[in-house]
Amino acid sequence: MPILHIVIFKLKPGVTDAQLAEMRTAGEAMVGQIPGLRSFQMGGVLASTAHRAQGFDMGVMAVLDTEQNVLDYASHPAHLVVHKIREVLCTDTLVYDMQV
Repeated sequence: MPILHIVIFKLKPGVTDAQLAEMRTAGEAMVGQIPGLRSFQMGGVLASTAHRAQGFDMGVMAVLDTEQNVLDYASHPAHLVVHKIREVLCTDTLVYDMQV
């Protein structure tokens, strides 16, 4: 059964669309490089439910094949590129992994 790797972020003030596009491009580039990574999607919170998001305003969802793939993903060089971008753009991050 696949694993959903869900990450939500609080962006720093002044983050630009170009910076978010860089993160999205780096994230999408991981697919095909990281074993077991099926997909990567990134997007902002819906305006209609933002009041429930507790200040988190950006999210990522990746689908991986196995729990071991999730563990290996964390230290993969392609993921570390995205991780470094995230550190520049975000003040807070919450991760939730679940098997579906």
